[in-house]
Amino acid sequence: MIQPATKMTFHVETRRVDAHSSRAVCKSAEIALDTDLAGNPAAFNPAELLLAALSACMARVLPRK
Repeated sequence: MIQPATKMTFHVETRRVDAHSSRAVCKSAEIALDTDLAGNPAAFNPAELLLAALSACMARVLPRK
């Protein structure tokens, strides 16, 4: 009998740094997040973060040139 695949698990912690930004940490990686309604040009906003995650998935499976 074939054993079912193990479930993937993820652990991401996000903490507010100040009134304008937050930091998300996963393993040893860290990313600045824009959590200010006025915007923060030095950080990813939610839409940019989603697109970055999608592009990382695509880059992972595409062959290098």
